[in-house]
Amino acid sequence: MPGTRLRGFSSGVILVMGVMVVPIAIGLVFNSYAAPDPAAYVRMAFATVAGSTIAIVTVIGLVIQRITRRSPPLDIAWFAVLAAVIISVQINLLTAAADVLLSRLGLSG
Repeated sequence: MPGTRLRGFSSGVILVMGVMVVPIAIGLVFNSYAAPDPAAYVRMAFATVAGSTIAIVTVIGLVIQRITRRSPPLDIAWFAVLAAVIISVQINLLTAAADVLLSRLGLSG
């Protein structure tokens, strides 16, 4: 079926890699496994931002890919709803990461 593969990878594989595997891997790589200092808190917050950005770009890219490949309307709608859910979750995650960073650095009011 046209519009289901992107450079040899299925949309499901791209979705799982971009929304789960890569952000989790970034978080694990930049995690502080000892007592964290302020630099570690900032590094972990920016890792969260990078992972969330990758997840958001992945789902937006998949929706755009579906539209440009003229996939069936139901398929486009499904990916759009999935993108909306993932984007809202990632925005909440970014907000939580900012709150945690400010509280750990002692800058919250």
